[in-house]
Amino acid sequence: MGKLVFLERRFKYLLIKLLRLKDHSHKVALGFSLGSVVNFVPTFGFSFIISVSLAKLCKGNSVAGLIGGMFFMWAFPFMFYLNTVVGVYIFPIDLDQTLLQNTDEDLDNRLELGAKIGKNFLTGMILNSFLFGSIL
Repeated sequence: MGKLVFLERRFKYLLIKLLRLKDHSHKVALGFSLGSVVNFVPTFGFSFIISVSLAKLCKGNSVAGLIGGMFFMWAFPFMFYLNTVVGVYIFPIDLDQTLLQNTDEDLDNRLELGAKIGKNFLTGMILNSFLFGSIL
């Protein structure tokens, strides 16, 4: 119960801090949306640095970028899955059948399967980042 209360307080704190930023509303919105979009990309622990840097690079508010990155950090597993689903929708492959066929085959086929799955993930990541970034 203590962790839930901590997370709720942290969420409220970030929301209040975001709403009280003293900057143009466009810069705050741009920083928040760019910081949030970083969560669609596997950043391996560097999401805070990338969120702030991307917000500064695009002339948005860097504090809003940091808050945007922290705000949706909990949803990374869902976003990762959504990237894969959207990619498979664009470039359909039957993963179950493909994985079963390639268990005993040579390295070239396994690399080809990895390239197909990677293409699906990258396609979903780009489309989701653009779509959700535009919505935010």
